[in-house]
Amino acid sequence: MPPALELAVVACMDTRHSVEKVLGLKHGDAKVIRNAGNILDDGTLRSLIVCVHRLGVKHVAILGHTKCGMTLVGRGEFRIAKNISATTDVPLHEVMRPDFQRWLGGFEDVEENVRRGVQLIRTHPLMPRDLQVLGLVYDNENGRVHPIID
Repeated sequence: MPPALELAVVACMDTRHSVEKVLGLKHGDAKVIRNAGNILDDGTLRSLIVCVHRLGVKHVAILGHTKCGMTLVGRGEFRIAKNISATTDVPLHEVMRPDFQRWLGGFEDVEENVRRGVQLIRTHPLMPRDLQVLGLVYDNENGRVHPIID
């Protein structure tokens, strides 16, 4: 079913907030795509392309949030690699392949991560030129959402 507001939201998987409540949405208003750090990886882009070209989405919001755990991951993060090695048959040296840190997708700045996502969608060759894309950041402490202005 197409979303009632012709909206798709890419948000973090953080459990401290509900995307619908944060944005004042009702069930069925938007397609919500969640992953660690609201990163626009291949799976997320594939979902957005389906939303736009099959489900009538005309507006996309990238919703980041303060104190995102992905600001700690992917930048010298070895706990995940050690846990993978300890709980699987994959040796640590194989887990820590050269691109492991990049693959995890961590970032330093939440707002800059949102800006990157907005820019990626706006310039993606498979996205319509008239697609409206907005960047937002939710503040986990005060419950407010503010737009990210280019």
